[in-house]
Amino acid sequence: MNKFLLKQAAAGAVLAMAAGAASAQSNVTVYGIVNINALYTKSDIAPARWGIDPGGWWASRLGFRGTEDLGGGVSAVFQLENGFSPDTGMMGQGGRLFGRHAWVGLKGDFGTIRLGRAWTPTYTLLCDTIDPFEDALSGAAGGFLGRNIFTTIDIRMQNSLFYAKTIGGFKADLAYSLGETAGNSSANRQISTAFTYSAGPLKAVFGYHDVKDANGIGSSKLLLAGGTYDLGVAKVHFGIDQQKTNAAGLAAVDANDILLGLTVPVGASGRVLASVNRLDDHTARNADMRKYAIGYTHNLSKRTTLFTSYGYTDRDSASRMDFGIRHMF
Repeated sequence: MNKFLLKQAAAGAVLAMAAGAASAQSNVTVYGIVNINALYTKSDIAPARWGIDPGGWWASRLGFRGTEDLGGGVSAVFQLENGFSPDTGMMGQGGRLFGRHAWVGLKGDFGTIRLGRAWTPTYTLLCDTIDPFEDALSGAAGGFLGRNIFTTIDIRMQNSLFYAKTIGGFKADLAYSLGETAGNSSANRQISTAFTYSAGPLKAVFGYHDVKDANGIGSSKLLLAGGTYDLGVAKVHFGIDQQKTNAAGLAAVDANDILLGLTVPVGASGRVLASVNRLDDHTARNADMRKYAIGYTHNLSKRTTLFTSYGYTDRDSASRMDFGIRHMF
């Protein structure tokens, strides 16, 4: 083999190794959900309305997530996720480009550290475990459990540091959001925690969330606990909370809520969902509420699902019914 061919072979080997190393070290995934449904609502304080709703179940999104192997068991990780409304094409989350998630971090044996904007750890307990409706459809529990934060303030934290670590069946998620107020480190500061224990059919969760007001004195506080137990023929859901708010600019809150729910598999492709929420308001408003909901989801494939649900809230006799389709890619 002459020198030219030797040089060509060597160059090709170097390029092949470099390409192989690059592909082994980094990975980026583009993913998304398109979710849309027909919606009917009616109450004593609002006339009946039919519409097309973009957020029935697992709101529509376009996202990018990736990892890079840094060696030594450590990886760089990131996620950017945009929310949008497929009925109008408008961006969600107040027009933010990546309003659902925008963070970067490191992952290793020490756990996962992230910086940026993401779901509050306490909220993930509600939508991932406690609520059979995953805080969606007509049975969404976020208007009851944790409503003094999830409905009034936000389900996400920004300008935040997140830390997560799993040891056996125990997982801890901690988050701290800087208020970024000059001269007052307490103003607008947030702390959120989530603790999960899994053992066989049992999954138990506990979380605490505290949001300081603009003065750094008053706050909205939430204690949330619950879990699931899988009986095989059905999964039982349970949740309980305590809500307290004395923050400037917000209505005082002193309430607690209890949720009981079920997820029942139907054949290989279907699920029946059901829940009852009871909110007890201990303030002078005495705004107690009860919510009853039932729903059904049916997988047409691994990516495409039909869904329907009905919910009724006794306060103001508010009812909601929807039917829609969700496609994941």
